[in-house]
Amino acid sequence: MKDFQEKVAVITGAGSGIGRALALLLAKEGAKVVLNDWHEDSLQETIELIKAAGGEASGQAFSVADREAMYAFAEDTIAQFGQVDLVVNNAGIALPEQKLDTIGYPDFEKLLGINLWGVIYGTKAFLSHLKTRPEAALINISSIFGIAAYPDQGAYVTAKFAVRGFTETLRIELAKTNVRVHCVHPGGIKTNIVNNIETSDIQRREKLAKAFDRLAPTTPATAAEVILQGVRKGNPRILIGRDARFVATLAWLFPRSYEKIVMRNFDIEKNL
Repeated sequence: MKDFQEKVAVITGAGSGIGRALALLLAKEGAKVVLNDWHEDSLQETIELIKAAGGEASGQAFSVADREAMYAFAEDTIAQFGQVDLVVNNAGIALPEQKLDTIGYPDFEKLLGINLWGVIYGTKAFLSHLKTRPEAALINISSIFGIAAYPDQGAYVTAKFAVRGFTETLRIELAKTNVRVHCVHPGGIKTNIVNNIETSDIQRREKLAKAFDRLAPTTPATAAEVILQGVRKGNPRILIGRDARFVATLAWLFPRSYEKIVMRNFDIEKNL
């Protein structure tokens, strides 16, 4: 897809971070954007920013883990615009560091509900509509931790590896259709994902957020530009940031030992 003019783009998790940056950039390039976020105030901020710049935007606040809400969102979008050309399943959350043998099922299930099932629901709710377009794009946001594992974030890693497998399988299945499928693997992006961790240890979260901000080399605006560039080129896998390319290369070259190098270079605890 080379041109976004007059396209209808759906983006989940558009209240901040990559989702907001993509919404602003697509609207600037002439797309009509239909947005989602669980946080209504943040969602409205994004919509108002787009309208103030002369773009067209609307949205609904709900959790992407709600399958019925996602399908209703798809039907409402078609009723309003008559088409959908791009879908970006971006919404996601993180959890405080926990080992897999101690993380509780409610937290694990909540994260999978948003980070994995939200992607599946968003894909399946809109896919039949994407297939009717002359050209269409489906963009699912995984992570560099969908390529290489990372300790104490097992639930997040599980979801992101699953998003990668789901998306790559779908790409093969849709290879002879008009729908191009892209899996995005960001490295460290300066977003609010750590600030939004639900925890009673506020001081710990604040320290993690400051450390993460120092380690995250890429802005959401840059990430959005890289994603759209990848969509234009038809790249099935889109890596964002030097850190993402570095870790992906390590995992490919040293599948049995990459974690030693990753931990030596990217241990967030050393930066607290």
